[in-house]
Amino acid sequence: MKRLVSIVLVLAWTVTAFAQGSILKQTLDIAEVEINDGDVTISVFNMPEEDQNQYYLCVGTLGIGNDVVQLQIDPVFQLFIPLGSTLEEAQAKLEEFKAVAKEPSGTVLETVGCLALANPSTGEPEPVYVTSRRFFLQRILEFSVQRNGYVRATHITRGEFGSLLTGVKLYRKIHPKEQ
Repeated sequence: MKRLVSIVLVLAWTVTAFAQGSILKQTLDIAEVEINDGDVTISVFNMPEEDQNQYYLCVGTLGIGNDVVQLQIDPVFQLFIPLGSTLEEAQAKLEEFKAVAKEPSGTVLETVGCLALANPSTGEPEPVYVTSRRFFLQRILEFSVQRNGYVRATHITRGEFGSLLTGVKLYRKIHPKEQ
């Protein structure tokens, strides 16, 4: 009986190990910043697909609410924003986002992203709004998606976003041959 159970377990493990079309795809982290001791993580990563690279910004999970109040009730779906197919394009796009934080409060930059489970290939592209906000003496970037009359958003301070951008620049200096 033990032998039969062992064989079945080994066969099941083999089938799942070689299954095609997995929801989890290979990613390479370029830079990552943890906010509130790991409560929120923003990152830039590379997800190679066939013969080309694709760089993404992951701003973490989004709250649900309106422009003022956001409730964090969705711990699974994350917002992914494509940055380009080279590190140079990714860095330029991140600098564009950071420049929005310097603009007057309420300035909006529209880009494309997807709210997806696990990785960007599981979601549909939709408009993402990057908005400059002020809170006391901090400059904040709000990444939001508007759906059915409510707003799903996350807020990242300019300093935290700057740390992420510095990580990407450092990665480019350490790996100059990587596209």
